[in-house]
This record gives sequence, C-alpha cells and structure tokens, in this order.
Amino acid sequence: MATDEEKPAADGGTAADGAAADAGTGGAEAGTATTGGGSRPIARTPKDGRGQSLRARILIALMCVLLGIAIVAQVRQTQGDEFSSLRQDDLVRLLDEVTQRNEQLTAEGEELRAQRSSLQSGSNARQFAEDYLTLQSILAGTVPVEGPGVVVEVDDPDGEVSAQTMVHMLEELRNAGAEAVEVSGVRLTATASFTDGPDGIIANGEPLTSPYEWRAIGNPQTLSVALDIPGGALAGFRNAGATVDLVERDLVQITAVVQVVEPEYAVPVEDEN
Repeated sequence: MATDEEKPAADGGTAADGAAADAGTGGAEAGTATTGGGSRPIARTPKDGRGQSLRARILIALMCVLLGIAIVAQVRQTQGDEFSSLRQDDLVRLLDEVTQRNEQLTAEGEELRAQRSSLQSGSNARQFAEDYLTLQSILAGTVPVEGPGVVVEVDDPDGEVSAQTMVHMLEELRNAGAEAVEVSGVRLTATASFTDGPDGIIANGEPLTSPYEWRAIGNPQTLSVALDIPGGALAGFRNAGATVDLVERDLVQITAVVQVVEPEYAVPVEDEN
C-alpha cells in the first residue's frame, strides 16, 4: 500500500502526463511532443492553402492557353473571309453588281462577234471599222474621254496608303463597270501597275503624291455604291488613316493617255476560215 507521502507523487505523475498530452497536441506545429521525461516526433500535416494555390495557378494557366488559341483562330477566320462581316443587304447588292457586270461583258462579247462577222462579210465595213477603232482606243487609253462618273480624292498625309490598297481601288472600279480610269494624271488600263517606292506609290512607273485624285467614267451611282460598301476600297483607305471624298458627276473628263507599245511576243491567230 502506498503511504500518504507517495500519493502526491502519483498525482504529480498524472498531472505530468496530462501536461504532456497537452504539449503533444500543441506541439504538432513544432514537430515534437513531450510525455513524461522523453519526446517523440509528430507528423507535420501539409497546409491546404498551398495545394489550393498551386491548383488555381495551373487552372489559370490552362485557361490562358485556351483563350489564346481561341483568339488566334478567330483572327485567322476573320482575315480569311473578308465578306463575313458584311450585312445581307450589302452581299445582295454586291452580287447584283457582279451579275450586272457579267451581263455587260457578255453583251460586249456578242457585239464584238457581230462586228467581226460584219467586217468579214464586207457590209458597212468602214463604219464597223471606225467603231471598233474607237472602242479599242478607249480601252487602250490612247485617246482622252469624257462622260458621267465619279471623282474620289484621297488625302494621305502620313503616307500609310500602300500599293495594294490602290490596286484594290482599281479592281473595285473595274468590277463596278468603269470604262476609263485615271489617278493623279496617270491613265490606268489593263496593263496598269502599282508599286511601293522609297518616296511613295508609283503607278505605271510614275511617282504619285498625296492627295491622290481618282477619276472614273461609268454609272455614277453604281460606282459610288460599289466603292463605299463595308470592307470596300474606300474603307481600305480610311483604315490606313487617309481621308476620302467621293463626288458623283454628270461629266468627268479624263485627259491622260498612254503610249501603246507594240507586243513583243503575242501575235494574232490567223482565221482558219
């Protein structure tokens, strides 16, 4: 049996054990716990905050990659289809213009074939020859011409308009049925060309200076509508930082002419008939 003197010691041992238990519970942060006279290592529990932060960073990185891929795909799709942003009314109008131009070309082809047949048959040979010469002179740009059309002034103070933009303008005029075109005193025919020179744009070997003045003879309303559609020629000038002024006129005079160079390689095919 334990004496009364030994009881406090037993009680002290119990208190020590309780204190050790409390120290063990609070010592998880320190890594050891004390029980009685010794100590033992305690497993450190990983913090949930660091794991969640790592997962969040990975998720954000994946979202950025996917967003970048989507942006690149959208840009490529927009650049590859210049008509995707046009409204239905604009597309219908553009289709009507192309159809009308095809009909005009078909009619011109039939007229030329009729003229050829008349020349071969000898009936009204002189008149047909004169009309044919006049037509070819206009198309070749060897004679001054006048008629209804449009005048477009393009002011490019910063020199950002490129040769490609000028080519786009010429193509739009031709597609809209322009019969004669001139830009800043240079006649533009089937052999016209634009290049980017060190001091600006060069047309048919002639340097051009801003503002550029375009003159085109044809149906004024058809020409103006074709040029001013969204994504059209005038929009290209404006996107380059230039200002554009288009005026429809009942009389447009084109005085510039070109010198016809004799073909070096092409020769006419002899008629087998």
